[in-house]
Amino acid sequence: MSSEHTPMLRYQKDGGVATLSIDHPTRHNAMTFDMWAALPGLIEQADADPDVRVLVLRGAGEKAFSSGSDISQFGERRSTEAGVKLWNDTVVVAADRLVRLGKPSVALIRGLCFGGGVGLSLHCDLRFATPDASFSIPAAKLGVGYYPAWLKRLSSLVGPAVAKEIMFTARRYDAAQALKVGLVNDVRDEAETLELVTRMASLAPLSLRASKMAIDEAVEPGKYGDDACQQALRTCFASQDYKEGQAAFQEKRPPVFAGR
Repeated sequence: MSSEHTPMLRYQKDGGVATLSIDHPTRHNAMTFDMWAALPGLIEQADADPDVRVLVLRGAGEKAFSSGSDISQFGERRSTEAGVKLWNDTVVVAADRLVRLGKPSVALIRGLCFGGGVGLSLHCDLRFATPDASFSIPAAKLGVGYYPAWLKRLSSLVGPAVAKEIMFTARRYDAAQALKVGLVNDVRDEAETLELVTRMASLAPLSLRASKMAIDEAVEPGKYGDDACQQALRTCFASQDYKEGQAAFQEKRPPVFAGR
């Protein structure tokens, strides 16, 4: 296998948008163990970079977002109790770091989005699918369990009845069906999603962070705590960006936010 096809996560930055691409084309962008293990560090890189305002998660190429975990590694890495625990712990840590990102995250989904690929998208703040996207969680076809925390996130999006249908039937949903049940925010061309992401990156980052914290706290009480959410709110009103927003409004010009 040539080096260009070595399974990896590719990190790129363009202005205020960081893009994390799942690049494993020979297996529809399946996540290897090493890719799961590398994910937290790359998310930390985006979180620590003050120039990054939004993180986009996508699959390389046009055929798949991600087909989930790389099943071809299960025999080697997930066949013993210790191996199962190591794999599962690594995946859970990776997904949890995505949830804790202090900036908006967007899953740009085109093509196949199966199993752990759906799980990754669930941990993003927003999910936008292209018309050719399709979704499935085939855990029951493989005899594997799905992480309880991930099923909690799935249930909070689509409701318990639809979540059970997704898990009990292992059926495939096309983009329109995924939108109907609430699995994605919208179905749109990739260019439209990237335009929206660019617009998000131009907005006040402290405001976006405060909104993200408050909404997540409402869904999962105790995640940040009311005091932290109130402090995030106060930080907005004490910021230079607040003054810039008012000045830009008065001067009828686009604001330029610095994140401070």
